[in-house]
Amino acid sequence: MKEVLNELVKKMNDRIANDPNYSKKLSGVNKTIEIIFDGKDSYYFKAENGHITEPVEGKIDANITVEVSSDIFNKILSKEVNAMDAYMKQQLKIKASLLDKLLLSDLLKA
Repeated sequence: MKEVLNELVKKMNDRIANDPNYSKKLSGVNKTIEIIFDGKDSYYFKAENGHITEPVEGKIDANITVEVSSDIFNKILSKEVNAMDAYMKQQLKIKASLLDKLLLSDLLKA
């Protein structure tokens, strides 16, 4: 899954670099995001002042924690599955404040 996350982070950073409105929106954001795949593999990255860091394997006390199967995550990224539908069906679990959930939603649109 690290390769998938690396590609996602690259897309997010490309969007930040090429979309001034998106860049401005993320300019003051400092959040950590942990994604746990299949209940066992854990990766985290940070949104820091308009940049997304490279994903790192391991657990962290994150602002946003996502639990999802690797299959559903790939389907969300390929737009086969809508993230909101997966969330409503509890295939995607997010532990975060409402504002952080909105931030995550925006990041995944990269």
